[in-house]
Amino acid sequence: MSQFVARILSLLPGLLFLSSAYTWVTNPSKASTDLGMTYLEGIGRSTQIGDFSAFFISVSLFCIIGSIFKNTSFLFCAVILLSSAAIMRIISWQLYGADFAPLFIGVEVISSLMILLSISLINKNSNSESTPNTEEE
Repeated sequence: MSQFVARILSLLPGLLFLSSAYTWVTNPSKASTDLGMTYLEGIGRSTQIGDFSAFFISVSLFCIIGSIFKNTSFLFCAVILLSSAAIMRIISWQLYGADFAPLFIGVEVISSLMILLSISLINKNSNSESTPNTEEE
């Protein structure tokens, strides 16, 4: 049962970020507006679409692959990306005068915590499977 919960905990953020990735690929103007950004022109647009699409595709694939194969290395990659984004949002607010983005930070932190809990459950199950259950007489 805990493995099912572990998979769901890492799959849900993956699906959330997959929907964002889909929007970046199919309607980048809407995706940028949804994130409170101006849809850029020229090389800026290329960077905006390329970098944000890559971010959302990577996070979603790391979560989905990690969930399907119970591979915590992929899940840690997703946590690193999401946590880095949350940290950089806070730094941009504190150092560079950006607006504080509690909704986005919250989604990134909560998703990271869900994935970390998933990793913990996967590791707990892996350890219990590899330890033989012997009784002392």
